[in-house]
Amino acid sequence: MENAFEHYLNDHLAGATGAILLIGDLAKRQEDDTERLFFQNLQEEVSGDRDLLTALIRRAGMEEKIIAKVTGDVGARAGKLKLMWDGLEPGKLGYFEALEILALGIQGKRLLWTVLGEVASLYPEWTGVDFEALAKSAKRQRDEVEQRRLNSGRATLPSPERLPVGS
Repeated sequence: MENAFEHYLNDHLAGATGAILLIGDLAKRQEDDTERLFFQNLQEEVSGDRDLLTALIRRAGMEEKIIAKVTGDVGARAGKLKLMWDGLEPGKLGYFEALEILALGIQGKRLLWTVLGEVASLYPEWTGVDFEALAKSAKRQRDEVEQRRLNSGRATLPSPERLPVGS
């Protein structure tokens, strides 16, 4: 029977799977080489974090649940339909919302690494894993995505003077 901790870790695996797919979609839609490279590098980093989480689950004698990967994949694809409707290209609402989803997910990853650092002493199999450095890396990733989200919001969302009278 799956315990709560194992379930929690697998939920994060599902989120990482969805994030990797979303980041790949964003990378493909970038016309600017610098932005495309940013998303490609972020995708590699998030993939590496997911691989580390998978290894930590296995080292602790827990199981990686296939349903977590499938759920992340299906959830990402379903969410992508809505985002694509609004447009995933820079300057479109779907792009802004995708960045928001990504920033929230990366913040969740930072919180994951923080709590794993708190319980790591209970898992000798995790000796040598620098959870503090992982949390700092997630904060950097989130901050970089957040800056893009803010820029996108300014470019995409209407300002009060642009709203129709009577709104």
